[in-house]
Amino acid sequence: MALHTEQSNSFEDLLESYLSGEIDSAGKKQLLDFVLKDPEKAAEYRKLTQIQSQLRTASIAQEFKTLTPQIPSSKTVVAFPKSKSVIYLAAAALIFSALGVYFFKFSKGRKGEATLDKFTYSYGECSIDGQKSAAGDDVSGKRIVSGKSSICDVQLEGEKSVSVRALGETDFTAEHNENEIHLNLGYGSILLDSNGPKNAESVSITSNDFRLILEGTKVSVNKGKLDSSVSVKVLEGKVRLESGGAIFWESVSSWLTKDEIALLEKEYPILFDKQQLTIESGHQLAWKGLSPARIQGLKRIEDSIKASKKSQPSALLDETLIKSLKPHVDSLPKDPFLISPKELKNSLKKILPDEKADLERKFASMVRFPPKDLKEREQLLELVKKVDKATVSNSLKGDGNNTQAASQEVRILFLKDGSMERGIIYQQDSFYVVLRPDGNLIIPIDAVEKIESE
Repeated sequence: MALHTEQSNSFEDLLESYLSGEIDSAGKKQLLDFVLKDPEKAAEYRKLTQIQSQLRTASIAQEFKTLTPQIPSSKTVVAFPKSKSVIYLAAAALIFSALGVYFFKFSKGRKGEATLDKFTYSYGECSIDGQKSAAGDDVSGKRIVSGKSSICDVQLEGEKSVSVRALGETDFTAEHNENEIHLNLGYGSILLDSNGPKNAESVSITSNDFRLILEGTKVSVNKGKLDSSVSVKVLEGKVRLESGGAIFWESVSSWLTKDEIALLEKEYPILFDKQQLTIESGHQLAWKGLSPARIQGLKRIEDSIKASKKSQPSALLDETLIKSLKPHVDSLPKDPFLISPKELKNSLKKILPDEKADLERKFASMVRFPPKDLKEREQLLELVKKVDKATVSNSLKGDGNNTQAASQEVRILFLKDGSMERGIIYQQDSFYVVLRPDGNLIIPIDAVEKIESE
């Protein structure tokens, strides 16, 4: 019999019923509230569910013969309430959200610990600093490039947990220190899922002429390779956009002092145009950034300043040298794409329902591994082998109707105990979620042998 929460709502009863698969939806909500609010109960929940998962695999079961917790062994699944329709993507999204909150809250790094920045998964061609990537490779400060029809995933763990997926033909660099998680996007498309306390590391995405500052965000960013087009879609949280020439000059602050930049701005304010805008959850913005010709003109000015400073390493950028830059500034091409702050604000649009569903599907296919598994390369390699490639590859398809049909393909999940389950399969963290017409299941990936299409 399922546990009815109106009759019993103690943590112990809820946990026992959850482990045995006999808990109703209200009970699950109560149990999740206990876990999120009480660290001691969270630790007990994590310990027992981990033991349950380990006991389900034949290879590990012998190591736990002497353990005393009464963990049921009839099935390595937790049943969810039956649904009237075959596919319940909304229910799956709720499952993903709950699991994501749990793993982030109780598995993230602590302040002061070394950051943990790893390449986790590839589909197709992925390179790190020109070398073929592999799960467990360090990525901080390194250039990551995805090939055509490819996917490259990285995970950046500190106080915040950030998962990044680069879609086909994307070039970016991820950098992480105690105070900042920063992505520099050369071109292409990325999905970024950021979780964590507001006072932890700042999270930002930059390019030549824009900076996105993220708060608790799921965001999709696309930057053209051959043109200056940029688009941003915010599924959750919010993003502060800063755009214009001022962002370009901020990127050279490593070799120009604040005083030198202030002198340059005073003499040539035209070089320091800047627009700011907040993109709220459920909204998108597409705009033309600085034109390629304008970017090249700014780089010529940068190169001229670098050459002058290189010839006199100890010299400061004084007014005389700044005035000598006037011919370069005057020759800057007018930017045909420059728009006013009002025009930029008017470009904000709501994400359409079909676009939102497509984004939710793409984020649902992303896998966030617990930090303990990122530290163990062999364990991570084993987990990566079990990622559902069909679900991941669907992220590359542009036709919303086709991707929806593909993502709803029924597949067979073979368990190590010899049983199998059929349904729509998604992966999140260390679990597979199987959507079935007679009730949904959540199965630890350690209990799974393989997944095949029918």
